[in-house]
Amino acid sequence: MARPIRFAIAATTLLAVAASSSAAQSAGNGYLFHSPDVTISVRGGYSRADARSDVFDDVTTNLTLDRGDFSSLSAGADLAVHVTSRADVVFAAGFSRASHKSEFRDLVDNNDLPIEQTTTFERIPLTANLRINLGTPGRSIGSLAWIPSRVVPYVGAGVGAMRYRFKQDGDFVNFNTNAVFPAVLDSDGWALVGQAMAGVDYNFSTQFGLSFDARYLHAKGELGSSFKGYEKIDLSGATATVGLLFRL
Repeated sequence: MARPIRFAIAATTLLAVAASSSAAQSAGNGYLFHSPDVTISVRGGYSRADARSDVFDDVTTNLTLDRGDFSSLSAGADLAVHVTSRADVVFAAGFSRASHKSEFRDLVDNNDLPIEQTTTFERIPLTANLRINLGTPGRSIGSLAWIPSRVVPYVGAGVGAMRYRFKQDGDFVNFNTNAVFPAVLDSDGWALVGQAMAGVDYNFSTQFGLSFDARYLHAKGELGSSFKGYEKIDLSGATATVGLLFRL
């Protein structure tokens, strides 16, 4: 939980620094009097993991975990470069991490104590997207002013890469001998990812606004030797966020 919060704080701090710098520059060169070239946004919300591959089937069957335990709070940031009045290229980064303690549902150790472990599932998608604005983002008045539209709905899609990690740390059972043993089962890597997105920007000033965003990521990744014999891990899921946007 702490890492997404630190990520959001750091991103918000960077946004505040950029805003302060831009405001200082705008006083002398008429910064506010042209259509923006770039929009930066910081997002926070909830990421739901599909968790549909066989490694999730096994851990939810044998351990006191549910598929919903692999969903978590999320944080993210976007850099949108305005190509035309209706199209943006959006570079996006996100972070979600779920970590839960569990025990075997039907087994105990020789002392009748629970056999416990901690399971962690982490995803960091990095994508490049084409965003299409379904409404005009704003309008110019003569050559001196640009006024944003109050509401701008959009859709988009993109591709990229995801850094992921699936880790279990604790005690486990050898089902052939019924022996209990400690282990750290850890697998991480990179996977190709596809993304679809839709949302609405609500602008409350020339520079600032809110973004209500929904995204679906589709990806599968290889599991390492700690999980030999399993199929690719399901990294797909949907994310809903609310963000603060700032135009440059």
